[in-house]
Amino acid sequence: MKLIDLIYPNNRIVSIVGTSKNAGKTVTLNEIILQAGDKGIPIALISTGRDGERRDVLTETEKPPVFVHRGTIITTVENAIKPEYAGIEIYSVTDYNTPMGRVVIGRVVEDGYVEISGPYSSRTIKGMCEEMMTFGAELVLIDGSLDRRASAAPFVSDGTILATGAALARSQDLVIDKTMHIINTYSIPQVDRGEIRDLAESIIEEGRTGLINEDLSITYVDTLTSLRSGSLIAQALTEDTRYVVLSGSATVDTLKDIVQNKKSEITILVKDGTRVFIPQRELHLLQKMGLNLNVVDAINIIAVTVNPYSPEGYYFDSAAFLENMRKAIPDIPVYDVMQGGDGYGY
Repeated sequence: MKLIDLIYPNNRIVSIVGTSKNAGKTVTLNEIILQAGDKGIPIALISTGRDGERRDVLTETEKPPVFVHRGTIITTVENAIKPEYAGIEIYSVTDYNTPMGRVVIGRVVEDGYVEISGPYSSRTIKGMCEEMMTFGAELVLIDGSLDRRASAAPFVSDGTILATGAALARSQDLVIDKTMHIINTYSIPQVDRGEIRDLAESIIEEGRTGLINEDLSITYVDTLTSLRSGSLIAQALTEDTRYVVLSGSATVDTLKDIVQNKKSEITILVKDGTRVFIPQRELHLLQKMGLNLNVVDAINIIAVTVNPYSPEGYYFDSAAFLENMRKAIPDIPVYDVMQGGDGYGY
């Protein structure tokens, strides 16, 4: 089974997130574009930052360009519309400004290379994805990144492709270990009680921190954000507290304060796995202390792609890397996009 068959038609908006720079995210994007083209699926492209430029502006390393076919819908910025790139028929000039000009939405009028850009805000990304679908796209691909993980949030996309590779670490075992931690973070279980999900959703929508008690009453904690507010939350805990709802991010200090001061068995709830910022070692320690962490909305990890090559000049044995990654995460399909992105048994 090819990667596109896992993605479409079950998912209409899909994010591609890299575990690090040069992990193979753009190669994965290009492979999905190619496979979608072979099947005649009208696509749209948007980025939470910038992709398609020939050289990384931060690291000065060469990057794979993004090649699209005529008819593809893209978001880009005014200053990225250049003679050497494919021509674009502008459909919409948005109010979203970047240092390179306003974000525009258009249709590619000839086969060629493009540079894609877009907003950082998850709500704005979602809105632009929906707008691009009104122009005829049946599948929207979001070029995301680990430091802008909003694109993987269930509110924004139906599913996520995680791109990882040798650039993450020089040791194959360490790459697999770090990738598994990210997957475990994205795979935090959804709270199973529907009425609790509804209450937590309301608290998060209000941007507040709330305690859900045994009788389903809510006690609000007067904090501006869940960041560094663990001590205030801890003071409000009672024997009747069953859930702590954080509207912001879950961080080590906040969770430690809550876990150390709980007076009964409680579950901490966050919106989704993109809100969890806990290093692997600290997460294991917190779990040993009794941390029970759930999400309101679960992330759908469609597949993992691996890139055995690093721009620093080292590489892994591609067959062994693919096999070892599949053994480590047997429940998620893994593809080597450097070898064409077919299913190899899936």
